[in-house]
Amino acid sequence: MNKIKKMLLIAFSIALISQVYINLFSNNFRISLAVIFFPIFLLNYSQLNVIATSIITSFTVFIFRSVIHYYSVYSEAAFIINYPVIFFYILYGIGFYILDIRNEKDTIKVILSLWICDFISNLFEVLIRTENIVNIDIYSVSKILAIIALIRVILVFLIITLTKHYKLLLMKEEHEERYRKLILLISSLKSEIYLMNKNIDNIELVMNNAFKLYKDMSDENANQTSLALSIAKDVHEIKKDYIRVIRGIEELTVNKIEYTKMSLKDIFYILEDSTSKYISAEGKDIDIIFQREGNFYTKYHYTLISILRNLIQNSIESIDTIGQKGTIMVRHFEDNDVHNFIVYDNGKGIKQKDIDYIFNPGFSTKFNNKTGDINRGLGLTLVKDIVENEFSGRIKVNSQYEDGTIFEIKIPKIKIEYIKSQEGDGDEYEVLHS
Repeated sequence: MNKIKKMLLIAFSIALISQVYINLFSNNFRISLAVIFFPIFLLNYSQLNVIATSIITSFTVFIFRSVIHYYSVYSEAAFIINYPVIFFYILYGIGFYILDIRNEKDTIKVILSLWICDFISNLFEVLIRTENIVNIDIYSVSKILAIIALIRVILVFLIITLTKHYKLLLMKEEHEERYRKLILLISSLKSEIYLMNKNIDNIELVMNNAFKLYKDMSDENANQTSLALSIAKDVHEIKKDYIRVIRGIEELTVNKIEYTKMSLKDIFYILEDSTSKYISAEGKDIDIIFQREGNFYTKYHYTLISILRNLIQNSIESIDTIGQKGTIMVRHFEDNDVHNFIVYDNGKGIKQKDIDYIFNPGFSTKFNNKTGDINRGLGLTLVKDIVENEFSGRIKVNSQYEDGTIFEIKIPKIKIEYIKSQEGDGDEYEVLHS
């Protein structure tokens, strides 16, 4: 039933398109646009039977034309005048099937085959209508039909080519969109892995203290000694589970996508695209602006994306409550041997009493009055830890309450730039955009 529906859809589409035409040789012989779209339908709907589709189309066009002809000029000869079109579409379908155009890979042969179908079908229809044509010159008619067939086939080829290029363009854009989302996802996962690795150190410390307590206890406190040993063992198991999870996530991210380097231009493009879409989806009135001076490649693109995303997200949340149009600016510039990153917002700012604590683990002013949920307060802690410990950089904040916030990050070039001597050791991610 699904195939029959598609055949009927093609038939009615061709019947409608066939109303765009010019008369040639006589008032009853038409050269229409339908013959341009008919082979396109046959090529695109490869699961449909060519002969069956041609037969259904031929009778649909015939009935459609005849009814219009009858009610427009009230001619009882409408069916007799239009019946030759049945032979045109059936003969076209037979030729299309015999020449096996769907499976032909050679473009020249496809064009030639479509031309043969068009020319022979038209010539056959003309011969059927010969009784209505005065003083017909078969040679001249054939020459004209051959030219018309060639023009229509060229148009078919152009439409098919443009359609293919358009589909490839859509696929390419969809492919790039998936990779941008994947890169953002991996940057988030790597942030979580970083925090989990830090927690392993804390777990190790707890385990060592528990074991030390066990060793220091006297044998007289057998129950407490046993409890201390049990705690040490349990903490050790937790540590092993943490390590398994970290390894699993790392293997997943490496297998999914792992680029050796990425340019700052592409990092900014990905962040701008994702942030703009998020702001739009959330219905927020915020302008996001990215500015950069120069460009460089880095192997730490996931980490840099994570740092900037955390600061941008903080800015978005800060703007939520100000009740006016928000602005976020992410700026990069070089200063001697340092890369500077500035993230500015005109949000509610930070109270002076809180500035000294914003980088502390667990500190957060983001409390949801409706749900009672509080932010876990690890974003800025993560940013500060990575900037200072991974990049040997510095981060500082300048904020006026109810007047906006500026975060400034300084990272030595030697710590973040891709070393050019490593050129050629892997792939780089390039976003295709204008």
